[in-house]
Amino acid sequence: MRQTQTSLSSFLRLSEQIAPFIALLIGIPILVVVGFGIVSIYREGYLLALVLLITLLTFLAAIPLLFLRRQVKKRMDTQDLTSEAWVTASKNWTPFDLQVWLLLNTRIEEQLAANADWYMLRNYSLDLATLAATQYHPTRSRRELAFTIPEALRMTEEVSRRYRLLLMQHVPLVEKLNLSMVRMVYDHRDKQETLQRVWNIYRILRIFTPAGWLAEARGQLLDHVFTGLKDEVQAKLKQTLLQEVASVVIDLYSGRFKVSDEELSASETLKADQQRLAVPLEPLRVCLIGQVSAGKSSIINALLGSMVAEVNQLPSTQTATVYQAKLEPDLEAMHLVDLPGLEGKPDKDNYLLEQMLQSDVVLWVLKANQPARSLDTHFKARWQAWLDDPKQRARRQPLLLGVLNQIDRLAPQQEWQPPYDLQNPTTQKARNIRDALDYNQNLLGFQSITPLSVSEDKPPYNLEALEKLLDQCYEQGMQVQLNRRRLEASDSFSVQEQFKRAYRLGKSLFSSSRTNKTDTIK
Repeated sequence: MRQTQTSLSSFLRLSEQIAPFIALLIGIPILVVVGFGIVSIYREGYLLALVLLITLLTFLAAIPLLFLRRQVKKRMDTQDLTSEAWVTASKNWTPFDLQVWLLLNTRIEEQLAANADWYMLRNYSLDLATLAATQYHPTRSRRELAFTIPEALRMTEEVSRRYRLLLMQHVPLVEKLNLSMVRMVYDHRDKQETLQRVWNIYRILRIFTPAGWLAEARGQLLDHVFTGLKDEVQAKLKQTLLQEVASVVIDLYSGRFKVSDEELSASETLKADQQRLAVPLEPLRVCLIGQVSAGKSSIINALLGSMVAEVNQLPSTQTATVYQAKLEPDLEAMHLVDLPGLEGKPDKDNYLLEQMLQSDVVLWVLKANQPARSLDTHFKARWQAWLDDPKQRARRQPLLLGVLNQIDRLAPQQEWQPPYDLQNPTTQKARNIRDALDYNQNLLGFQSITPLSVSEDKPPYNLEALEKLLDQCYEQGMQVQLNRRRLEASDSFSVQEQFKRAYRLGKSLFSSSRTNKTDTIK
């Protein structure tokens, strides 16, 4: 194996040495043939025919380009900036962030429509930053500077990373373009104007020959096609630049640059759950909330597949209890958090609300044959008031999923022959289930509501649908968890960490002082 690698390395080194000679052997005959061909065309008088043929072929090639350009321009005129854009909205953004994103894109449309010159983009960028700051910090003075020095440095790091990816994806040969070449072109920009004037004089002189007419016609056609394409490319680049600015300022003023993903530590909820369990916390935190005897523990037992919680009609969990759910022996899928039942007591409601806020997915369990919903509606109103607080704009809310449990106890109770077609119910049982789903959905406004029955004396009904729903919500739930951990990390203040920083700073200053004293003595 080692001998094969050595032989391959030797061959590659030899190839690098002989590659220029091979290029010369191939390139020189081609150049000689081209030179003889041009001389022969000129001597035999075929120059006019050659120019005519080239012009005709150029015209035929330009037809699809003109058609494509017209279609692209028509599509750009009918679509907004957010469709088919190089810069798209982040999956980590909250609904309020998406509203600001749409607002900034509308402002970009207005800016480019008013004046699309390159020199205006700096002013446009500052205007976008001011508009974003107004949305996130409407009551602050100097809201444009409402960020810390580490956030500003993280912003410059993120901008550099994004622009590098943009150039690598959309600009051909950008990795081969040295700054020395760009500087050389810039230093000789005055000579480019002189060459352009010489070229224009030559174009005027060649008009006096038939071949010159054809060549000029071909040049005009190419200028018309590629000048339009160049303008469209420039418009796309200007739009992309401003959208990158909009994306970065949203992350900046929403606080996402306060801490990077690598700096995220375990959340306080994670630490608390680990204290309740002898095993590590699951990546996804799913809490079950509802009135007393709604069947939360029974649902947990069904999802886990083993009896690990007490199941009876009396409340048995006074505080949050966490249970593991594993897909495989070494692969944890989620943690199911069994919460005390809703009782309308302020202290207990505050505790439940805090647990709900620290979850990624919330299963709101409702007892199907219990029409009283005052406890649920009261608690839902408190939950909604918290979501509407402007301070929570940067937070992604947990997924709120309704579970209508014990549907087998709906009238007529003696009838239970699942499955039921709830889209087109044909029996009284199916119609009652459908009516109960619609009533609770309209009352509490879940993202979805699932009928369920996990009775001890009957086979479970629709449990697979609930498991599938949790599986589909896993990715969104992880986004909620990442957002929560980022906010916890950015809001935390460690006195110990600040003392460590001060110690390291003092140590470096004292070291520098000692070094200077030693140099002075010497």
